[in-house]
Amino acid sequence: MTVTVVRGELEESRHSVHVAVVDGDGRLVAWHGDPHRLTTMRSGAKPFQAQPLVASGAVEALGLDSETLAVCCASHEGRDEHVAAVRRGLEACGLGPEALRNSNGTPEQRLRHNCSGNHLAFLALSVHQGWDVPSYRDPAHPSQQAALAEVARASGVPAAEIATCTDGCGVVCFALPLTTIASMYARLPELLPRQRAAMRSHPGMIAGPGDLDTELPPAVPGAVAKGGAEGLGCVSLGDQGLGVAVRVEDGQYRAVDPALMAVLGQVLGWPQPPPPLARFRQPELRNSPGDVVGFLRADVPLTQA
Repeated sequence: MTVTVVRGELEESRHSVHVAVVDGDGRLVAWHGDPHRLTTMRSGAKPFQAQPLVASGAVEALGLDSETLAVCCASHEGRDEHVAAVRRGLEACGLGPEALRNSNGTPEQRLRHNCSGNHLAFLALSVHQGWDVPSYRDPAHPSQQAALAEVARASGVPAAEIATCTDGCGVVCFALPLTTIASMYARLPELLPRQRAAMRSHPGMIAGPGDLDTELPPAVPGAVAKGGAEGLGCVSLGDQGLGVAVRVEDGQYRAVDPALMAVLGQVLGWPQPPPPLARFRQPELRNSPGDVVGFLRADVPLTQA
């Protein structure tokens, strides 16, 4: 089934979705569509890309605070608090914003780019390890190879078998079956305890107000959420030992939130979502003047193992 866009009383368009719900042992416990679809992780990989920074001891050596670690895992909105955290991290490394290679914009634009924290993690690791800094984005650079090795560790897939490409911000992007991505999020509490703690303590650093990645952790005990471009949504349900991964087939991110809410409602047995999350179940469709002209409706029945 699908996420349907309703405009007025008309069903205007539909987005098909794929879902994998996996437990901590890697068992597929529920699904919809093709749970094995090869899927680019995009920004869903950011918490894992930050693990070499944590494992190296660079966080302590550079004195990076938990907000800065959280923003290393983020696709933030470029708000002042996000910029301040990235700037603190860069200053700890003895670098300025011009070191960021996440866009061809001005240093200020690079700071406010939604991947600046992710790039900070690569820069900080490179400074700590004494690696070349300007080339940190290159696929052969040790920081990118370390990220690949971490994704391999977390996924259980040998690095040589992980398909890679270039992400929107220029770093290496990883492609894995949707079930594998869900399993990585199921095990996120044990694999990435520092990142999980930072993301739950500072959810506003992960995206921004009104974004599901920011609003879900305070509303669902033990949960962490992280989206990725081209219609990927990932949730770690730490208290249930489950990982959820949703991929919208046509890449439209607007369908991710209602699809995730439909899935979480079934997995967690919600008659209704918690009040802070109600807006994501059936998001409003607004026109340019701001009028509500429709909504998105998810019909994503899960098959149980």
